[in-house]
Amino acid sequence: MRAVRPLLTLSVLALLLTACSSTSEPPVGSATNSPTVSTPERATAPPTVSVSPPVMSAHATSSSVTPSASPETTTASPVPDESTMDHGSPDSLHVVVNKLNPLDPADYAPQDLRGPDVPASKAGMELRDEAAVAAEDLFAAAAADGVDLTLVSAYRSYGYQQGTYGGWVERYGQVEADRISARPGFSEHQTGLAMDVGSADGACTLEQCFGDTPEGAWVAEHAAEHGWVIRYPDGSEDVTGYSPEPWHLRYVGTESAAGVVQSGGVLETAWGFAPAPYYGSDSAP
Repeated sequence: MRAVRPLLTLSVLALLLTACSSTSEPPVGSATNSPTVSTPERATAPPTVSVSPPVMSAHATSSSVTPSASPETTTASPVPDESTMDHGSPDSLHVVVNKLNPLDPADYAPQDLRGPDVPASKAGMELRDEAAVAAEDLFAAAAADGVDLTLVSAYRSYGYQQGTYGGWVERYGQVEADRISARPGFSEHQTGLAMDVGSADGACTLEQCFGDTPEGAWVAEHAAEHGWVIRYPDGSEDVTGYSPEPWHLRYVGTESAAGVVQSGGVLETAWGFAPAPYYGSDSAP
């Protein structure tokens, strides 16, 4: 019996050793030591979409695709809607008066005339109220920039224009008079929305060289900011029917003035009117 105890002891030790060896690293092929399975890589091409533009780079990944930027907001001055303008009524700020579009009635006279508070070459000159305010703003802005303007001419009645035009006809003949003066009933001055300006020192008054003076250059650059346009710019005689007059300004309002400038500076062209170089059925001399 004593001989059996050592054998039992050895058997117990053997069993203990076998149990301990089963807690070591599992053999290759066990589930806990299978090759690592990575998550699928992100696709290198974007998902197919039904809209073709814009074409995306083949190298772009879905994470690099960003929404298209919205178009930049333009800061250009808006061109007024032509359909909202009243070009026929003599009371409209947008009335068109040229050799093909006379005032109706021909002896029209504005009802809101007043003298603008600006330096003038003579007393009694008037403009329609809104134009008078704009003239005061224009002259004040010029003075602030060291430019001294003077008002040379403003509203002219039908009767006054008869005398003015008749005087030019007597002096130069009708053909030349039609290049430099309007016939009665066809003058912008009769609307109360037009004025002639000059230099305070009188240099180049009502002459084309006014455009070369500091005052003329200032007016050309800044008139539209105050609602005025140079009505008969250089190079537009085949459209307006008049030789260049850098001193003759027409009030249309600031938004419309910006639109005229943006469209090239000629009122007929900007507002969609046909050229008016001659009166009615008159032909070129």
